[in-house]
Amino acid sequence: MITSSSDNKLRKQVLDFVSPRANIHHSLNDGFSFIAYLDEDKIIGGAIFSHYDGHNIWMHLALDDPKAMRRSFAKEVFEYCFIKCKCVRITAMTTPENERCKKLIESAGFVKEGTIRKVVKKGMQYFDGIVYGLLRNECKYI
Repeated sequence: MITSSSDNKLRKQVLDFVSPRANIHHSLNDGFSFIAYLDEDKIIGGAIFSHYDGHNIWMHLALDDPKAMRRSFAKEVFEYCFIKCKCVRITAMTTPENERCKKLIESAGFVKEGTIRKVVKKGMQYFDGIVYGLLRNECKYI
C-alpha cells in the first residue's frame, strides 16, 4: 500500500531521491520541506518544496511509480502549498523533452508560462527549462 509521510527522518532520503530526478541541487542545510511517497518502506516518489517567500513556493516532484500521485496525494500537496503555507501560487519547472512530467504538471492544472534558457544543469551541460505556474484560484484540488 502506498502511503505519504513528512517524517523528518526521511529528509535525506527524499532529497537523494528527488534531486537527481528533478535536476535540483539542494543540500540538507537548505530550507525545504517535503512529502515522501512510500510503498512499504521504499520511496517511490517525493515532492520537495523550496524557495518559499510567503507568496510563491517552488515544487520539485519526482515519481518512479505514477500510482504515487493519486488524487488524495495531489490534494495533500496542494493543501500544503495553498492552505498551510498560504501561497498564492506554486511554480514548477521541467525540461522540454520530459513529456511525462509535462503531462503530469499540465493535468494538475499548471499553466505554461515560458522558457528559461540554459537553466537546468545535468552533469556538465545546461538545458532549457519550461516554467509552469498554478494559482490558488485555479487549483481543482482545494
